[in-house]
Amino acid sequence: MIVDLDKPVNVKMFGKTTQPKGFWIDQKNQPQESQSISSNLLLYITSGSFNMRIGEDIYSVSEGDVVLIPAKMVYQPRETDGSSYYFVHFSATTLENTPPSDIEKSLLRFQEVTSSGYAYNYYGNTYSSIINLPIHIKQNNFKAYYPLHNVFERATKLNIWRNNYEKLLLDNIIRELLILISTELSTYQTPNNTLQKILHYINKNYTKDITLTSIAETFGFSTSYITKLFRNFLGKGTVDYINDLRLTAACEYLISSSFTIGEISNKIGFTNQYYFDRLFKRKYGVTPKEFRKSNNSNNF
Repeated sequence: MIVDLDKPVNVKMFGKTTQPKGFWIDQKNQPQESQSISSNLLLYITSGSFNMRIGEDIYSVSEGDVVLIPAKMVYQPRETDGSSYYFVHFSATTLENTPPSDIEKSLLRFQEVTSSGYAYNYYGNTYSSIINLPIHIKQNNFKAYYPLHNVFERATKLNIWRNNYEKLLLDNIIRELLILISTELSTYQTPNNTLQKILHYINKNYTKDITLTSIAETFGFSTSYITKLFRNFLGKGTVDYINDLRLTAACEYLISSSFTIGEISNKIGFTNQYYFDRLFKRKYGVTPKEFRKSNNSNNF
């Protein structure tokens, strides 16, 4: 499934469920028949295993695996030894009906600079941000440094019925999940591995006092080289990337914690609350105080 992440990802349904041992049953307690749905379906298996027919093929799925079923593809869950899994129904712009030659131009252009399955086009090609995802991804294809269950746990803390902000955060988290899955499929070394290592470092340390200069010193590159990597592959500066991570974390704190705005500002890495307030309003159109007030006013 080839997804264009320049377009929005819209989550239709999200949750976690369990199937007892035996043949898969539907809501009417009948054996599950073949079906297809109008949205894409992502499954992340947290325990157990099962067999599933997808299209013309049968897949043996087990704990830690990811299954991605494109919209309108026929599938049928079969026998399980008892399993639990997260499920996400989502819509996204896919390129299945796009002429292969057009997609290949975007994909091939980046084969020399990326092996992660996603590409950022900085020369103006038609498709500037695409990821290529297989139907079944085995657990042993994923690296341990960013367990996928952490992403799902973040998503389960949201309550999209409270307000639109939490729904937007859920959409963003699932978009992030698709990128992470694609990134984890990297199989050979390329120059883009430098950027991946830097992104991993920033994702772990963005709440600390990190700067472009300190990152350059940590990895032994010039600040201009790192700036060029970020501009070319992500379309934004290093500081912008760090601030986006901080502001996303701020939203989660404002929704789910009782910390003061000043405390949140410090926790996510800002040393100046005025600067934090200004960046937050620039990105979301409201101040952190207004964001929290809107959330509180919509609580049940």
